[in-house]
Amino acid sequence: MITNVSKTDALLEFHPYSYDVLQRKTLFNESLLEELTHHYKNNKYYRNFCERKGFNPENFSGDISDIPTVSVSVFKELGSLLGSVDADDIKISLQSSATSGVPSTVVLDKITSKRQSKAMIKVVQEFIGKVRKHFIICDVKPKPENLKLMGARFAAIGGYVNFANSVEYILDVSEKNEFIFDADKLANHIASLDPEVPIVIFGFTYLLFAQIIKPYTGSNLNFKLPKGSKLIHIGGWKKLENEKVTREVFNEHTEKLFGIQKEHIIDIYGFTEQMGLNYPDCKCGYKHTSSYSEVIVRDPATRTVLPSGEEGVLEFISPIPHSYPGNVVLTDDTGVINEEPCEFGLQGTRFKILGRLKKAEIRGCGDILGSKMMSVNHANTKSSNSDIRVIHHHKELDYDAKDNKVLEQIIYSLKQEQTWLRN
Repeated sequence: MITNVSKTDALLEFHPYSYDVLQRKTLFNESLLEELTHHYKNNKYYRNFCERKGFNPENFSGDISDIPTVSVSVFKELGSLLGSVDADDIKISLQSSATSGVPSTVVLDKITSKRQSKAMIKVVQEFIGKVRKHFIICDVKPKPENLKLMGARFAAIGGYVNFANSVEYILDVSEKNEFIFDADKLANHIASLDPEVPIVIFGFTYLLFAQIIKPYTGSNLNFKLPKGSKLIHIGGWKKLENEKVTREVFNEHTEKLFGIQKEHIIDIYGFTEQMGLNYPDCKCGYKHTSSYSEVIVRDPATRTVLPSGEEGVLEFISPIPHSYPGNVVLTDDTGVINEEPCEFGLQGTRFKILGRLKKAEIRGCGDILGSKMMSVNHANTKSSNSDIRVIHHHKELDYDAKDNKVLEQIIYSLKQEQTWLRN
């Protein structure tokens, strides 16, 4: 157990985007290894993982890019078991929204929750200001009868209303559990506010677009918001990408409906495995890591680190998680890094999210299955029986297959081998 004044606590005192580079790097690395050592000593699953990788954080002196990554798929399969603190210290078990596939699960204690809140506050305030504002939430009220409909959105909304001095929810629910949006009601509410005081509109990307923006695209409807108002939205783009809705289209329609300048439409990236670490859009067109995190781009096949400008899968590193080993996480999101300095003076690594790794859910078993398949495909020596079984599944998997029955059979076969794969 770390002391109350840990290195991570000291790191959280840094300004998120303005700091002494060398001092921050030193403390960041020390904080990270302190947390990984904690997991190594207190989490048998993480210790076994490290031993298989030949990694011991207690005597590690290399670059953070050499630290073994834990795939997000691990938190889908084993998340509820990955506690690094006593069971009595776990305050909540948090699940992702999982718009497709199995949700990720992380277990939170008081230390982790406090760190997450502090990191989130310091980052978000840099984009919406420190003065509390009126928030218009594009969702239903978080009443008990709505919690099942809201799912993981409930926890995220709870984090953002901490920045509000008052809140208005603008979606209702029908008897059939369908969303209802009353445009006149919103217009009247906005008219009742002080026209000189900026407000913040907050919503989940797809819900905001599907329920409010899309129905009025091409209409003459527009809301007159106070000057300086901002719209922030979070959540995945997968559903919108399936509907061929780009960020440019989203921003264009949003600007017309709400009269908000495009630089005040802020997309915030984050993910459950490192909850509390938020990555808002900068006016430079990129997102930035803060003092409390770092990002690496890796080749999805070889896992080698890619240079600035090359697209790959994103790995995020942070010392924040204490109750579970979510400090070095390989996501299934793709992106690119730009090492040029930000024209607006923000420090931190600049990056863009470009999409989701194709067939990420079918890959499922992450490092274990991926490395087995690679070693089999490239080996010239005689294969073992276990290698043959992996080849069998790999060859049957047609990445362009459209036959659902074939796909279901493959997924079923893989699930039957989960115990073997984990071992």
